[in-house]
Amino acid sequence: MTTVEVEAFLEMFQTLNIASLTPDGLPHASTAPYVRMGSDFYILISTVAQHGRNLLANPDVSLLFAEDESQCTQPFARKRVTIEAKASETVRTDPMYAAIIERFKAHFDPALVASLTQMGDFHLFRLSPSGGSVVMGFGKAYRLNEKLEVLTQIIGQHRKEKQ
Repeated sequence: MTTVEVEAFLEMFQTLNIASLTPDGLPHASTAPYVRMGSDFYILISTVAQHGRNLLANPDVSLLFAEDESQCTQPFARKRVTIEAKASETVRTDPMYAAIIERFKAHFDPALVASLTQMGDFHLFRLSPSGGSVVMGFGKAYRLNEKLEVLTQIIGQHRKEKQ
């Protein structure tokens, strides 16, 4: 498994699955369109939505990119990348804000993106990876660093239970 293969897998997606924590500490899963700059992911979401409020209250998130079930030959070995990340808001006055929004306009409906940025409840969040893992089948699991580079293979501990 190479870093190039991980990047190619991530390029297949327009949306990410995000697990965040509510202000009460309860898990919440959702999805959002995203763009990338470097190893960071950016999402433009409403704080009326639960996941938007969650990111304002707690920056710890987990991202999941999973192979389409219709393409998956073995559900137990479904290809996937899981990333642990920290969320931070990119405010409108940040010099990066305009560049990220232009990237959103290039990848999605530019008129819709422009409209969303005019709404006060839509916020741009940067999701910065701290590490993760990639699974490309049985025995093909690897750890990732904060740059999403492949570090080491994950070797499991298989034990037979005593009868």
